[in-house]
Amino acid sequence: MRKLIIALFLWLAFTNAAWAENVFGPSAQVLCNKVANVAAGPTTATQIVAGVAGQSIFVCGWQITNTGATGTFTLIYGTGTTCTSPTTLVTVQNITSTAPSTYNVGVAQMQVPAGATLCVTPSVATIATTIWFSQF
Repeated sequence: MRKLIIALFLWLAFTNAAWAENVFGPSAQVLCNKVANVAAGPTTATQIVAGVAGQSIFVCGWQITNTGATGTFTLIYGTGTTCTSPTTLVTVQNITSTAPSTYNVGVAQMQVPAGATLCVTPSVATIATTIWFSQF
């Protein structure tokens, strides 16, 4: 029995099975400790979180509301206060006065590259945005 236990220990010590990495997601979760808001009004790309050189923005979620009957929004990132040279982070989402858009899982699910600015592009002036994020 002792030989079997030693053999099992050696097998576990020298195989990948005992030291497998998390292949389904990051090993360390990023928690969001900040909130940013954009009041209703703008209908062009508007900065939510300013980019900081060497720091990434991690998005945990959003709450986007619309007092109008119809509208859409997109989350993008780019450079400057209007996200010049934009890249889409969240594709066009419909939003009405009876169906706010909410997504919040408590840990980061999206990452904006270091130095980039996070923006929202509402289609109508009745959309307000709240973002939960972390930046480091």
